[in-house]
Amino acid sequence: MAFGMRIGLIADVHGNDAALKAVLGALQERVELILFMGDLVGYYPFVDECVSQWDGSRMLGVLGNHDWILLDCIAHGGFPSESYCAKYGSALTRSLSRLSAEACSLVESWPHQRCLELEGTSVAMFHGAPWDPLEGRVYPDFEDWARFSSRSEEVILLGHTHYPMVKKWDRKIIINPGSVGQPRLSSGAAEFATLELPQRRVELQRVQYDPSAVIRDARCHDPELGYLVEVLTR
Repeated sequence: MAFGMRIGLIADVHGNDAALKAVLGALQERVELILFMGDLVGYYPFVDECVSQWDGSRMLGVLGNHDWILLDCIAHGGFPSESYCAKYGSALTRSLSRLSAEACSLVESWPHQRCLELEGTSVAMFHGAPWDPLEGRVYPDFEDWARFSSRSEEVILLGHTHYPMVKKWDRKIIINPGSVGQPRLSSGAAEFATLELPQRRVELQRVQYDPSAVIRDARCHDPELGYLVEVLTR
């Protein structure tokens, strides 16, 4: 039997360090590379704790929309808008107030998109979609798959929606591993995926973890945004 390369796929951590720890633990001995499809920050504030788990020797990332807002705030010496905070809570503001230089440098290092050649397979990474890398949304019920025709890559990796998905279309495979830090299906378990190349074999996975510290923080700082807790306790 021929063996290739096994890759971990993660996205949308959103400052949930407990969930990230569980996922990286599940992947620890199983993969050679971990690809991250953006949004380290937002919703929950434990960004530095997430960055302390980042292994630059085998993890590659792209920028998410919340990551971009963080960088824009840093560039202008400000904080997120009132409308942002009303929708997403105080976590990004609090993260900015104590952000380490290491965390800032890591997020600044991520491009909007990334193209790789792995095991003879072309791979493209986006947070959103090829036509809108930061904000494009491709849900499992997406219908206009022809929009992917402009890309030549055989594997296209996405995040942003927080919904896991594997779609085979026109000799391509399009994958969203779901959300590590804020999954939006029926389970609060942290979501991720593994990809085997060159076979292009995908497995969507979940791992249970203890979200109590993240929940306590959300209840304390953003009690009016009940969904921050509800999405972790379904």
